[in-house]
Amino acid sequence: MRNTIRHFLAGALLLAVAVALPAQEGRGNGRLTGTVVDENGAPLENATITLKYMEFNNTRETRSNNKGQWGFLGLGKGTVQVTGALEGYASTTTQQPVSGAKPNPEIHLVLKKGGTGIAGDPNRDAILRAHDLFDKRQYAEALALYQEFAQKNPANYQIGVYIGNCMTEMGDYEEALAEYQKVLAEVTKENPELKGNTTASLVFAGIGDVYLRQEKWKPAVENFQRSIDIQPSDPALPFNVAEIMFARNKPEEAEKYYLMAVQIKPEWPKPYLKLAYVAMNRGQMDKAVEHLKKYIEIGKDDPGFAEGQALLELLQKK
Repeated sequence: MRNTIRHFLAGALLLAVAVALPAQEGRGNGRLTGTVVDENGAPLENATITLKYMEFNNTRETRSNNKGQWGFLGLGKGTVQVTGALEGYASTTTQQPVSGAKPNPEIHLVLKKGGTGIAGDPNRDAILRAHDLFDKRQYAEALALYQEFAQKNPANYQIGVYIGNCMTEMGDYEEALAEYQKVLAEVTKENPELKGNTTASLVFAGIGDVYLRQEKWKPAVENFQRSIDIQPSDPALPFNVAEIMFARNKPEEAEKYYLMAVQIKPEWPKPYLKLAYVAMNRGQMDKAVEHLKKYIEIGKDDPGFAEGQALLELLQKK
């Protein structure tokens, strides 16, 4: 029995080294589709459909086709806010829980004539293509479009976050850090205190990601912590810090940050599984069982569900 538990612990430590990054939250195998129509039920073409996760810094956009149809692929479990907008119509927004594994219900948006809608933007299609390329891991192509947009719209400095993200994925770490610092300088001019500023939070998370990939643990943690301090509503940020702490064999610190993620989003299953591993690492088997029971209760869509279920059965046999 003890040897078997040791094998589980070894696996847990390997999992902890493969840190889940903030950008990955809200990604999975799920899809969400729907339609957008006017008050008479006529389909609206070229409406902008924006999907935003309520729990994570993950926003996507697409356009409706000539039948008013639209869709998003590669979604993970969470609650999303879906907004439909078109010039000349009042935009509309709805919320919907989505699954990363099970079929999701269609969303039907109705736009009423006479609203201000959205301003025309000749570069908008390029940005949507860039987002799509990034999601497909075509980082060089996405980077070229982001940089083209930045040249045409120098006042829109926030695009630098996406540029930095592309450079990070391409392994151009120094260039990514320089890009993030440029964005941070502009944000600081507008909001020196930075509190609650989403862009600043994303920048520090991006910098932390760079250092994490370079295995520079201390600055990685420091920047993730800054990101948490600025925007404490994103559970992915303390989760990442917890992963680093666990990988560095600091279970008490890891537990603190996993619990922080749980406090922010109690219905997110993954931290409970990691808390079970932390408890096992500290010899607290009863506590591990408690965390695993909670994980099994809410984690049926989580990729690690079979693993957590097997571990719970093993510990209960002890």
